[in-house]
Amino acid sequence: GINAEYGKQWYQRRVRESVCFGVEDKCESDMFFGCNCIQEFQNLGEKCSQIPCNVVNFLLNDFSDILRDFRDNVQSFEEAMELMTEQIYVPMMEAACECSDKLADATFNCIENYDAGVLDMIGRGTYEMIVGMLDLESMKKVMVAALAIHCNEVGEEACYQDFSNQMITWAKMVDKSMDGASKKDCTAYARVDKELAKYFKAMDTEDMSKVVKAQYEMSKKGVCTPAKCAKYQAKNYYSCCSVEGVDLAAEHELGENIGNILDNAMSLLSTLSEDVEENLVSREDLQTYLSTFDFETLCEGKKGLKEYKKKGKQCRKQRSEYEYGY
Repeated sequence: GINAEYGKQWYQRRVRESVCFGVEDKCESDMFFGCNCIQEFQNLGEKCSQIPCNVVNFLLNDFSDILRDFRDNVQSFEEAMELMTEQIYVPMMEAACECSDKLADATFNCIENYDAGVLDMIGRGTYEMIVGMLDLESMKKVMVAALAIHCNEVGEEACYQDFSNQMITWAKMVDKSMDGASKKDCTAYARVDKELAKYFKAMDTEDMSKVVKAQYEMSKKGVCTPAKCAKYQAKNYYSCCSVEGVDLAAEHELGENIGNILDNAMSLLSTLSEDVEENLVSREDLQTYLSTFDFETLCEGKKGLKEYKKKGKQCRKQRSEYEYGY
């Protein structure tokens, strides 16, 4: 009704007023974002301080248009991936990478010191208790690692642009597979039909270890065999950004920190409900999953390995020629 629509508009306006501020604005109290969060983002400078405002405007203004476009115009995986990368992933990374040096600090200082008026409704003590139970340090390290991987530059190109192209190529291959491509076609995934069926079967069991193992076997078949297909995969998916991404993930201990977060989450959930398994996702399962992104390790013992070793060696040799070591 009219009252509901008015309430929605009032809420949206107040949220915008809360997150859209200038670097010189003074804050004494704030309903939704909080003065501490405002100050943290003001410290990032004129452009980067607008990230919260841009995120809210995207969610309130643009996201519904994207969903509508998805519903009305997307007819294939390729079109879906193009829409998601062009309208969401690339703009999001472009904005984040310009501010990546201190963005994680601002974000998690904001969470730890959140002081918005809305807390009075749920109780400040309750919020502080919940935040105190979370492994924020590991979460921050994961954010830093993600920014390092996606914001890294190889030559003149930011890696998120390269990854965007990889996502679209993957979607094209899925479309070709669904259109009945030959199992010998390296530009499609028809060759992993059996492994895909096992993956879906594993998902029915709701056993994460079985799901991860099936996904690992499917990835290994698709990436590593036959050798001629590994050559195509190395050209389209194992770019120097991919090589650096694997190395950066190791340097930032990405797997270890994601494991810490999962352990923390499962421990918290198990205290709330006896039905939650504490080891729903084991460290071993996590490492197995993450290894599917490291083609040089994934393809050990397979003929396709040499293609990835060659590409990895080439990229690491050229490392001194471009910006690395985020």
